[in-house]
Amino acid sequence: MRTDVAKEWKVTDLGEPQKIIGIEITRSPECITISLSKYIKSILHKEGHEHCNPVSTPLDPNVQLVPNPDGEIRNCSNSFARLLGELQYVANTMQPDISYAVNRLASYTANPSLQHTTALKCMLRYLSGTRSLGIIYKADNKYPNFIGYTDASYANADKRKSILGYVFIASSGAITWSSKKQVTKALSLTEAEYIAMSEAA
Repeated sequence: MRTDVAKEWKVTDLGEPQKIIGIEITRSPECITISLSKYIKSILHKEGHEHCNPVSTPLDPNVQLVPNPDGEIRNCSNSFARLLGELQYVANTMQPDISYAVNRLASYTANPSLQHTTALKCMLRYLSGTRSLGIIYKADNKYPNFIGYTDASYANADKRKSILGYVFIASSGAITWSSKKQVTKALSLTEAEYIAMSEAA
């Protein structure tokens, strides 16, 4: 393939890729590992959270997020949206474990309150403890081709809409995933799960 391309165009062989759009690639005889450790480290450094105490979950399960109530002073700066956008890139390219948290907070980008800003800082503390992790792809009899998982909650988001999530795995590592609010309202958990399977397909 490379020889065929070189016949038509001038080609410079840079060797095996080590980094693509911020994604670090590590190869070994047994596996390939991709990570965003340096990108996440730069975010933590910029936000002053490089040496913060890590937490075990992206969002505090004891805090129920709600829209900014009337009368509360809103965050008029774009710092919330900017940081959330950076974390959205992490969620979409490398860490499905923060997809739900990022998309949940994205609902409040237009009018974030102190509660939402605090939740965003909680996610930084979570990333502080997981920044060295990555996705490992290797030959594994458990996943000879690919396998997918999908699930949905029932009416637990704003406006009583369900949250769906899915992940597909190949070569022992996640290759695509999503967590988002369903467009339509489901009338039961069964319907919510059916919609989740339909959208994943």
